[in-house]
Formats: sequence, structure tokens, C-alpha cells
Amino acid sequence: MPQEVNRRTFLKGITLGAFGLGSVVAVGNLLEILTFPNGQKVALAKMVILADKSICSGCRVCEIVCTNFNSGGRNSPSLSRIIMEKEIMGGDYQPKVCHQCADPPCLKACPVTALQVEKQRGTYARIIDERACIGCQKCVEACKQHFRPARVRYDAQKHRSVKCHLCFGDPQCVKYCPLGVLRMEKSDKGLMVGYPIIQED
Repeated sequence: MPQEVNRRTFLKGITLGAFGLGSVVAVGNLLEILTFPNGQKVALAKMVILADKSICSGCRVCEIVCTNFNSGGRNSPSLSRIIMEKEIMGGDYQPKVCHQCADPPCLKACPVTALQVEKQRGTYARIIDERACIGCQKCVEACKQHFRPARVRYDAQKHRSVKCHLCFGDPQCVKYCPLGVLRMEKSDKGLMVGYPIIQED
């Protein structure tokens, strides 16, 4: 049975794997807060996945269900949108998840606007239109400048980049995690991940 974790305890223990920094979620007051030089505004994601590494066993179920759901049944960890790593010091397992960044470097780096904000299902996740992607991997490199490993992956078989799109509102990793390590946080106000303050309701 999943371990019971209340919201305050969970948020104190979450990690999003940004170079080992603990991280948090701040609820934004505006849905559109960022304007790029070209005038494009980027809405904050309304859903993000959080991970509590303190109860993670490293079973990798999250990677398996992710690849099965998103990659046509190809069971390859290299295609998983969630990445499981084990810390060198201390030996804890860390699920590395996409932050759905407020200021997404992957989106800004894409030369063909294949990276977009998903609005139809209301997640506002940063998603890749694989039909438009040219496989240049600039999004991968841009993500790698901020997060190791990069949360944007490259599918060499399809010659396309892939990343977490929150399974369009029903993330399989969250659904099937046997210990309740992963959790979906939602807010209609929008969410910013990686900021040093938690603003709770």
C-alpha cells in the first residue's frame, strides 16, 4: 500500500533533481508572466509532477509504464520521460522529472516551434509536436544547460526529441508508482517549480 504522506510533509520532502537542489512549488498569480523577445507569452503549467525521493525504492516501474504508454510499447529506459538515478553519495534513488519550466529553455531553443504549450486538455505542459520536430536536438542541449540529465530525450529510431507531456493530464508514472513517490500537483493559477518559497493555500 502507498505510504500516507500529507501535503505539507510531501512538499517539504520533494526533489526535482536540479543538480541535487531541493525544490518547491510556488503558485503564480498570473497565467502569463513571461514574454520572449519575439513577443510570445508563455503560460505557467497548471500541472506538474513532484517526487518524494525519501520513499523511493528505485523499482523503475515509472520508467516502464512511461515507455510503454508513450513509445508504442518499446520498453527502453532511454525513452522514458522520467529518469531514475541513484545518488553517488548516500545511495538514495532520485526520480528526475520535467519541471514544465516557467521559463522553458527547450521551447525557446526550438528553431521550428515544435515545442508548444498544451492548452486543449488544460495541463499547459510544454509538449513536442513530433510531426514538426526536425530532430536537431537543440531542445536537448538547452535543457542540459540547466538540468542533468536533460529531461528532454532523443528518440534515435524516430529521429525526434521527446519529453514529458504529463500523459495529457493522466500521468502513468503517478498512477502506477507502488509507493506513492510521485504526485501530481495542480493549480488553475499556474505552477512554478524550482523556486525557494512554498506558497500554500
